[in-house]
Amino acid sequence: MALKGMTLGNLQPIAAIILGLMIASVPFSCTTIKDTAKGAARTASESSRKVADAITPGGTGIKRKVTLIGLETPPEIGQAGFGAHFSQALSEYLQKECREVLLDEEVGAILKSPPRLASGQIDGYSLAMMGRPRGINFFVIGSLNDVRLLDEKTGIWLWKDTRYKIRAKLRVEIIDSAAGAKALDETLLDEMVIGETQHETLKEAQILPLTEILPVLTRLLREAGYKTCATLRSQPWQGFVTAADQNRLTISAGSAVGLSAGKVLEVFDRGRIMEGKDGRRFLKPGDKIGEARIESVSEHQAEAILSQPAASTAGGTVRLK
Repeated sequence: MALKGMTLGNLQPIAAIILGLMIASVPFSCTTIKDTAKGAARTASESSRKVADAITPGGTGIKRKVTLIGLETPPEIGQAGFGAHFSQALSEYLQKECREVLLDEEVGAILKSPPRLASGQIDGYSLAMMGRPRGINFFVIGSLNDVRLLDEKTGIWLWKDTRYKIRAKLRVEIIDSAAGAKALDETLLDEMVIGETQHETLKEAQILPLTEILPVLTRLLREAGYKTCATLRSQPWQGFVTAADQNRLTISAGSAVGLSAGKVLEVFDRGRIMEGKDGRRFLKPGDKIGEARIESVSEHQAEAILSQPAASTAGGTVRLK
């Protein structure tokens, strides 16, 4: 037997080497467990979402009309085509997974970039004024804030290694046309591991083309779709009064979103404009002035009659009673 005749003193160096090998392997094992746990958590989260969506009541059954805007990043970053990809990918997700949404793709195709204030912030009030006549309830805006290459050191001592990654950040903003304010402003982050050769090639080119980040971007857009749907679902539907003639109201929403003759609406006055120190403007809701019953509807418009005389003007809002 090979170990015959060996003393405790002879075995100590061998034991130290074995122990060292075991310790050195720990960081790699932990990394594997961490990555596996992250993937399992993501899968479990998506499964939970589908179950929740399946058992959540449809509420009023009225859809929220939404426009998607994907903002192109600066040319030097190299993600040309992101705007179109964002709108297409998020549109497909929402149409499949979010029954509360009706997309207005015409405005999104025309409005490549939202209006901005002098500070560079999105002008939510101006967007609201553009969206109300078309019955648009929300503008969903996506932008790639940060896409970069990373190289991270892993392991210890003689077993050090380098892991190469692509990291991307996607910012999602949702503007509510009822108030001109943000219903959501969140930045999502994800990354993926790449090979050393690919890392060096991209580093030398000094740009990260959209095709190189599609795997991580796909995951980010799926997360953005879920958060968008959850946000819209939590907001009450509101319609916009575009014309008023005595007790007759014209509303910029119709059968396409689920309105039908006979439905009763609560009617609110136009309210007033509030201005912040940074130049942003918001629409403060007006007081309730009465109720109205829908008399007739077309695809994108409805006519309603106030149940009692009230001083109503264009610019007000309505909600389902």
